[in-house]
Amino acid sequence: MTLVLQAQGITKRFPGVLANDHVNFDLEQGEIHGLLGENGAGKTTLMNILYGLYQQDEGEVSINGKPTRIASPHEAIAHGIGMVHQHFMLVPPLTVTENIILGQESLQARTKFLGRLAALDRRSAAQRIRELSHQYRLDVDPNAYIKDLPVGAQQRVEIVKALYRHAEILILDEPTAVLTPQEADELFIIMRELVKQGKSIVFITHKLREIFAVTDRISVMRGGKMIGTVMPAEATSEMLAEMMVGRKVILMIDKEPAKPGHTILRVENLRVQDDRRATMVHEVSFDVREGEILGIA
Repeated sequence: MTLVLQAQGITKRFPGVLANDHVNFDLEQGEIHGLLGENGAGKTTLMNILYGLYQQDEGEVSINGKPTRIASPHEAIAHGIGMVHQHFMLVPPLTVTENIILGQESLQARTKFLGRLAALDRRSAAQRIRELSHQYRLDVDPNAYIKDLPVGAQQRVEIVKALYRHAEILILDEPTAVLTPQEADELFIIMRELVKQGKSIVFITHKLREIFAVTDRISVMRGGKMIGTVMPAEATSEMLAEMMVGRKVILMIDKEPAKPGHTILRVENLRVQDDRRATMVHEVSFDVREGEILGIA
């Protein structure tokens, strides 16, 4: 076992809130370590400390066995840590290449061209992006505009951006919150490819199905504390749910069959086009009846 990242006794206080309470966490080389917990459990706070967005009040972080103070995201990147946030850090009017190299321009370029991207070697950057995209099966077009990309593709751009900066450790903060189930499954394939090629991933989520689908280890946080770490093969959904909330949870809901009434909404042959006249919805019809919950998948 080779630890690439270790946090010991991490404590973080905000006014009136103990967000992290002497938390221990580690990440092994080439693994996907799931960090599970309810909203507000302290997961993102811990990862923001590891990425340099916050500074811990107590505790120590080590990278590859060396104690390290991470004072900023710039320092985290220098130590090989990349983070993909739940809300993407992308500029919609710019291309994929421009977004990825933004902030990477040379001092000469910033001085001579007042920060504009015109002086950057976009051609070589685009080629590197193509190489990373092919290597990790990310399917990213360096010339596409962010505003034209679906959410799943924008997320892949964020992953490429971290890899472009030589990240060896990737922190994915609730990455499936904005994805469809199909897009989530595609992300899991990408994550497996990343660790197959030597990367290490922290996967933050509160969804039990996902934690079993892709992780090698599972750590659970509750109320700012680390409750425990288990192997997926040794865990059950009931066990993890109890660790998350601190009590037994009934995961199956026993409900009576619905008795819907008359139709209160009817949609027939709905068609929708975007501003480029591409068809987004084609010939969709459905009814909603009184007293029912209609799911659209």
